[in-house]
Amino acid sequence: MLVLLLSLGHGLAPPQDASRVLERAVSRSPYATLVGVTAIWGSQHSVIRWAVGEGDPEALTALRFSVAAACLAPFAPRDPETWRAGAELGVWSFLGFALQAVGLETTTATRSAFLLYLNVKLVPVVGLARGKRASIGVWASAACALCGTTLLTTDRVGAFVVGDAWSLAAAVASAIFIVRLEDLAKGKDSAELAAATAATTALLALLWSGPPEPTPDVLLASVYLGAFPSAACGFLQTAAQKYLSAPRAAVVYALDPLWAYFFAYILLGETLQPRAAFGATLVAIAALGPPVAAAITDPRRLQQPADDVYADETREIKNATDKGTES
Repeated sequence: MLVLLLSLGHGLAPPQDASRVLERAVSRSPYATLVGVTAIWGSQHSVIRWAVGEGDPEALTALRFSVAAACLAPFAPRDPETWRAGAELGVWSFLGFALQAVGLETTTATRSAFLLYLNVKLVPVVGLARGKRASIGVWASAACALCGTTLLTTDRVGAFVVGDAWSLAAAVASAIFIVRLEDLAKGKDSAELAAATAATTALLALLWSGPPEPTPDVLLASVYLGAFPSAACGFLQTAAQKYLSAPRAAVVYALDPLWAYFFAYILLGETLQPRAAFGATLVAIAALGPPVAAAITDPRRLQQPADDVYADETREIKNATDKGTES
């Protein structure tokens, strides 16, 4: 969607050219890009909660990704490697969004958002299982975000409902998606990979739901969710994660529930207690602390590709271990 608009702004330039222009802009400010992505993502929890209030998560998921696939169709890849990568990512994407939609039938938008983004803690764990180590700073940020999320999800007395369990399962799928995206995005066109991912997700969602029979609310929500949180943000996320390691990106994603609470308060009237407000502050510190510190100490690290960031962090860990051994 963003790329098509940029194409119009450049005198109907080919979409592929417009996508490269936008990707170069993303490369200069990947952190800022992901902050914007989380703001748009944050709105989707309230929209989904509003749309599935009567209960039809299958139709909503199928239609939103059909819209996303249509928006990204001009960038459909021609090489089988990108399609294979998109197919794998599409499986994790489908699981994450489908489980989220099912969970929102019985839990609140705010609670769902903060449970879903426990992937901030899960991403370093998944990366560690695959032989990638993150720095102590990344682990500290993840722990801070986890503490904040815990405070936010226990801000009021209430039983643990089945929707909370679905949201936790969605967090696992989302964490795997983030880690695999970092690997699969290397050397591929961001728009083409996003198109393949959206097409796969749409296919799986349609198989899950069957021919959808949406209500007007579900149809309206699907257009917004497909065009912006899915299509536009899918491209921006793919582009930005070429320049940030998965653990660093996941910490920025912790801003999503803060935006989710903002929209839930405005649109649904949901509120937080003081305990939860403190938790929200911890999440903000965890998400914004690393890029602010990097900008102050070494601005060039914000522009490093993910492989270079992992290499630097591995050297930092090794140096710290060597010093400890010497002492």
